[in-house]
Amino acid sequence: MRAKITRKKLYKVYRVLKPRGFLDLVPELKEKISSRRVIPENQQLESSPKLYVDWPDNFPKPFVGLVKNEARLGNNANWPKFERFLKTNQIPYEEYEINKSDFIKKGKKYDIVVWRTETSYAKHWEAADKVEIIQNHLGKLILPNSESVWMDEDKVREQYLFEVNDLPAIKTFISHSKEEVMDYIENCTYPFISKDKTSACSNGVHLLKNKRQAKALCNKIFSTGQKTNESYVRQKDYVYFQEFVPNYGFDLRIIMVGDSYFGYYRYPTKGDYKASGSGIVEKKELPHDVMILAKKARECLPKSYLLAVDFLQDKRDDNYYIIETSIFIGIESCEQLVIDGVPGRYIEKEGVFTFEPGRFWLQELMMQELMKDWMKRNS
Repeated sequence: MRAKITRKKLYKVYRVLKPRGFLDLVPELKEKISSRRVIPENQQLESSPKLYVDWPDNFPKPFVGLVKNEARLGNNANWPKFERFLKTNQIPYEEYEINKSDFIKKGKKYDIVVWRTETSYAKHWEAADKVEIIQNHLGKLILPNSESVWMDEDKVREQYLFEVNDLPAIKTFISHSKEEVMDYIENCTYPFISKDKTSACSNGVHLLKNKRQAKALCNKIFSTGQKTNESYVRQKDYVYFQEFVPNYGFDLRIIMVGDSYFGYYRYPTKGDYKASGSGIVEKKELPHDVMILAKKARECLPKSYLLAVDFLQDKRDDNYYIIETSIFIGIESCEQLVIDGVPGRYIEKEGVFTFEPGRFWLQELMMQELMKDWMKRNS
């Protein structure tokens, strides 16, 4: 019996062979992989109704620079949804090759830049530099903005903002002092969680069960540094320790774009404690009080066109506490909320949440909010 060639297997082959140029030697395989990548994405893209903007008469439309350099394949790619929105609403745009040396010269001609910034250290450093230049020196409207990029993919900065705004986050200890860390290790409650500041999908997360493990990690961090998922970066001279919360075996993600609320429950794989990155989700009705808490978090944090807030429910008091936030998430479906088998969204108005059936690409809703900002800026 021949083994079935799945999209996942083809993707693995693609990642190995493409950088080495071997795919060019086997045109049939290259064509097959390409077709499996593109066709499902096109089919998925049209699974949601197109989103139209009520554009005022005689109001100028912006010229948009759309960045298409995501290192993502298939349904996770964001730019095709951004692009569909631009085409649907007849908004002029062109591809913006932001990685090149002439990004400033080319960036001057755009009114708006749209860029799904990426999560690796190197990509994030590039994005932080260039978003700052485009927004605050070229004066362009950009998704994402520099304020949200400052906290994006940085758990330490997020935690500082949680504390400043008295948000109910999981108890977290952050220090750049080895002396203080060693004292903490002597007196804290075990187990607890150690994280690299930019860890995503549960990468760079360690469960420290005893003092011996904690001391070993601390000594490494404050000497040569602890390895991260990026070979060129180490976790050096800081710790991010988070309380291990006795919970109900899931975390809850609330996603907000404008007045639209979505979300789902995430569960860890068997024998693990980390729900993030497992891919095991349940979509059902969301608790009203947690959506209110997510709304409060968004009001306190830097503005972003999407904000996802992850929560754990503590068994000790049944309250929900913030784990972390994200301004971009993996989006594989236009059904990010499903209640009793019906996809849709909650619309929030003055603290009241009303369910509205429908399918929505979050990327297109983000673009809708971006265009509202463009109209406000130019009205």
